Amino acid sequence: MANIMKALKEEISRIARSEVNAALKPIKSVNASQRKYIAELRRRIEALEKEKNQLAKTIAKTTPPKEETTSDKTSRGWITAQGIRSMRKRLRISQKAFADLVGVSLPTVVNWESKKNNGKLNIRRKAVFDRLQEIKRMGLRDLAAAETTETAETTAETAETTDADHS
Repeated sequence: MANIMKALKEEISRIARSEVNAALKPIKSVNASQRKYIAELRRRIEALEKEKNQLAKTIAKTTPPKEETTSDKTSRGWITAQGIRSMRKRLRISQKAFADLVGVSLPTVVNWESKKNNGKLNIRRKAVFDRLQEIKRMGLRDLAAAETTETAETTAETAETTDADHS
């Protein structure tokens, strides 16, 4: 009787295992196909990220830098003593005329151009810095036009004060 019980027990467990395996077979196949799909998605994500990085590098190389606004240009620029000297020489004007053009004193221009100023200049007043940036973009014709405009303005001011004095 012990042998029959043992054989019956083994047969029941074998049938139970086969039924469980039969019930799990579709679940296992779905699980395997989902794992394959997830792995394929991961590979596609990696490939897309690589392509995105390559395109970003290509775009960075081929696109010119953004056009800066005038406030960005003035706040980010700097001027050296050599730059002041070369600007003045390019415009063919004296230190005094350059000082008048910028709106500073002659000693300031002399200090800017001195040999002790090797690096960039520390120009404190924004108006002076902006004026230097304008002058940097000027040519001889622009300078001549600016001088005639200033001369006309000073002549008009002198005439107004003279008329006011005589009245």
